[in-house]
Amino acid sequence: MSEQPTNPAITWISEGGYWLVEDPELGRQVLTDDRFSSNTLQPSFNMFVSGRVKEECAFLLDILSRWFVDQDPPEHTAERRLCQPHFSRIKLDSLAPKIRETVIGVLDQLPGNPDAVTDIAKPISARVIGLALGLADVDAAVLHRWSDDIARFVSAVYRPDYAFAAQRSVKEMASYLRDHISAQADSGEATVYQGSDANRSLAAHTMMLFGGLETSARLLGQLIWAVTASEHKGNPDIDEVIDSVIRRFPPIRFVTRTPTCDAELHGGTVRKGELVLVSLTGSADRSSPALAFGIGRHFCLGMTLTMLEARIFLEEFLPRYPQATLDTECITTSENQLYSGFERLPLRL
Repeated sequence: MSEQPTNPAITWISEGGYWLVEDPELGRQVLTDDRFSSNTLQPSFNMFVSGRVKEECAFLLDILSRWFVDQDPPEHTAERRLCQPHFSRIKLDSLAPKIRETVIGVLDQLPGNPDAVTDIAKPISARVIGLALGLADVDAAVLHRWSDDIARFVSAVYRPDYAFAAQRSVKEMASYLRDHISAQADSGEATVYQGSDANRSLAAHTMMLFGGLETSARLLGQLIWAVTASEHKGNPDIDEVIDSVIRRFPPIRFVTRTPTCDAELHGGTVRKGELVLVSLTGSADRSSPALAFGIGRHFCLGMTLTMLEARIFLEEFLPRYPQATLDTECITTSENQLYSGFERLPLRL
C-alpha cells in the first residue's frame, strides 16, 4: 500500500485505486518528471478490458495502443516529429483564412435559436480539424461520430458496447484513409498525414481526431457560455476570455501518468505502476502557465491550431451577436468524466 502524503495537493482515491493531483504546481512537477511515464493506456486495457473484448476488438486495442501521446521517448519523439508539419506556423498561416471562412459559413447558416454545441461548436471544429489533417471532404457528422465513439471507449474502457462501437468507427476511418491516400498518390497530392507505417498512420489520425476534435468543440462551447452567461459577457478582451476559460474549464479534465519506479511526491510515496491522474485545471494567476494543453514533451501538438480557431471564432461571433443569451433551463453538461463542457447549450441570438 502506498504511503499517503499528508498534503491535500495529492490524494489517494481508494474507490478507483489511483492518485489524484489537483494542485497546479504539483501537476506541472509530475508532467515534467521523467520518472512518470505516459504509457498508461495499454495497462488500463490489461486491467479493465474483458477477455471477450480483447479478442473481438484486438484491432481497436492495437491501434489505440500506438497513440504516441501515450508513449515515451524514443517512440513518442519519432512519431510526434512526423506530425509536426501539419501544425507548423506556415501551415497554420495558410489555414487561417480557411478557418475564418468556415466560421463565417457556419454562423451564416444558423437557425434563429441555435444550439451552441450541435449548430456551432461541432461543425466548426470538425471542418477545421478536417482541413488540418487533409480530411476536408469527410462529412462533419461522420468525423464527430468517429471521435465520439473513441472518446466514450477511452473514458470507460470496461464497457464492451463502447469498445464495439469504437472499433467500427476506427475500421471505417481505416477504410477511408486507405482509399484517400491511394487517390492522393495517383494525383500527386499529399495532404493526409502518413505515419511510419499504415497502422501508425491510422493511430495518429485517430489520436489527432479524438484529441483535436473533442478539445476544440468543447472549448468553443465553453467560450460561448463565457461570453453569454458568465462574468465575461461584454468583455472585449478576447485573449483574457480564452485564457480564463482554459484555466478554469480545460476541455480535457485529466491526463494520466504512472511512475516507472517508486517515487517520493509531496511527502509520500507513489509506488511503481500506480496510476496518477493529473488535473489540467490551472491556477487563476495569469503569470503562471495554464495546464490545459499539458506541459513538457507531451505539450499538445495542436494547441496553436485550437487557440487560433478559438480567437477567430470570437472575432466573428462577438460583433455579430453582442446580445446573445442562453436558455439556461435547457443546458445539459457533459456526462463524459474525461471532458468538461456541454452537451446542449441553447442560444437566443
